Amino acid sequence: MKKIRIRAALYARYSSDNQREESTIAQLRAGREHAKKKGYLIVAEYKDEEITGRYDRRDDFQKMIRDAKHGLFDVIIIHKFNRFARNRYDSAIYKRMLKKAGVRVESVLQPLDDSPESILLEALLEGMDEYYSLDLAREVMKGMFENAEQGIHTGGRPPYGLKVNPDTHKYEIDETRYKAVQIYFEGRKDGISRKNIAEKLNTLGYRTQTGKKFTRDSFYGWDTNRKYNGDYVFNVASSKDVDGRRNTSKKKPIEEQVIKEGIIPKVLDSKLFGEVNELIKKNKYKPGRMKAKVNYLLTGKVFCGKCGASYNGNSYRNSKSKENTLLCYYKCSGKCKNPSMRKDDLEHIIINQLSVHCFSKEAMDNIVIRVKELYQERRKETQDDIGPIKKEIKELESTIENWMQALGKGIRGLEERIVEAQNKIDLFHEELDHINMLQKETEINDKMIYDLLKEKKDALYSDDENEKKSILQEYVDKVIVNPSDNINTFDLEITYRGFLMVEARGLAPLYRRTTTKASTRVSFILSFASRDS
Repeated sequence: MKKIRIRAALYARYSSDNQREESTIAQLRAGREHAKKKGYLIVAEYKDEEITGRYDRRDDFQKMIRDAKHGLFDVIIIHKFNRFARNRYDSAIYKRMLKKAGVRVESVLQPLDDSPESILLEALLEGMDEYYSLDLAREVMKGMFENAEQGIHTGGRPPYGLKVNPDTHKYEIDETRYKAVQIYFEGRKDGISRKNIAEKLNTLGYRTQTGKKFTRDSFYGWDTNRKYNGDYVFNVASSKDVDGRRNTSKKKPIEEQVIKEGIIPKVLDSKLFGEVNELIKKNKYKPGRMKAKVNYLLTGKVFCGKCGASYNGNSYRNSKSKENTLLCYYKCSGKCKNPSMRKDDLEHIIINQLSVHCFSKEAMDNIVIRVKELYQERRKETQDDIGPIKKEIKELESTIENWMQALGKGIRGLEERIVEAQNKIDLFHEELDHINMLQKETEINDKMIYDLLKEKKDALYSDDENEKKSILQEYVDKVIVNPSDNINTFDLEITYRGFLMVEARGLAPLYRRTTTKASTRVSFILSFASRDS
């Protein structure tokens, strides 16, 4: 039976400004021991020595980030979290990059950073942010609403064809670009394709705000941008979700929006703007009847213990049944004959075991204690971060402005740097919001944590498939499907992140419990029928 081995990379850093810190040799040695205990396969090692400057000068660190994006490993092992990040806000940037690449960070000496307790704290803080920081949000938004009422720019890049006066901070016509907007709208009114309009603008010498040639995709958001019609709009788009993404097609309630008509210089004639928007409404495709999408709650978590491949969702219609029933399974993506599992059966078992062992009274008591400890640690870490973050934002904004001026002078190759710098600014602002909330709240109590845990447990049995999937993805590390001696059954090895190792195997209703010195293991005898039985 082939075991799934997680690929690991080691990173070590030695700073000459602290001679008592462990050497890179010692850090790597400890990392190898950590990987050995976890059963990881080390595929790469990185180290930076005598480095006291910024991350951007760490050659091996940057190489590691690039390799992570290319999927060369699954986890990065560091000695302490201060070896990975000089400060919290730089750490947030790189951890966000790694998270998008599907790579997590583990510490030899601080193993709980990526535990369910830490994740729960983050969820709790998000809840606190929503529930307790309304005053802070109101204060922050108050000034922005006042600016919006006066037509003052509230941040972000102005639409193409408009610019912001550096003295008044109000919108003005960009004399070098506004005609391109007029050409676009005239073309749309006459039924000319975006592709042909883009070609015309390129021929006339116009370029996008990043200095590139126009394409059919360069006009996203132009058609319905009311600023072109002289209307100031603010606080219209929905808020970002938990992953930091914003659905721009979803709008906030009208009472939360700020719309001031006619206080911005018009780029377009109102009649032309209205005609184009009427055409858009008429040409919208009517949604057809789409095939229902199956939501596999354990996506990315189930693996074959025989060949090592992942188990993927697989569905088909049962043509033999009168109802043409849709049958859904988890199926090995490899070429071995390990059995498929009924989707509902597997998910039901995993949910029940998660509820029993990760949300038991004893487990929740321990989590409450650890979450409160982590909360106090986080508050102490963030006290001195606000000033440096604001300074970093100011420097990045100045850098972007210089790069934009360079683009206007014909210097190329700066587009990606501008986008990366703007992404960093967005992350810094998110970090500031997080810090302000942490510093404002003096304490979290046991009831808040228990209530959140109960909400998570209840959500496991709710009808909200997305909510159930979110919790399973958070707490389940992996599920390995192993062949069984009985052709009609299979063995499951289930690992919950930060909790117990749980094994489910064989036939019901027998149950046994075994304990070892190294770790607590609970073995369950449960019934699992294969698809072919």
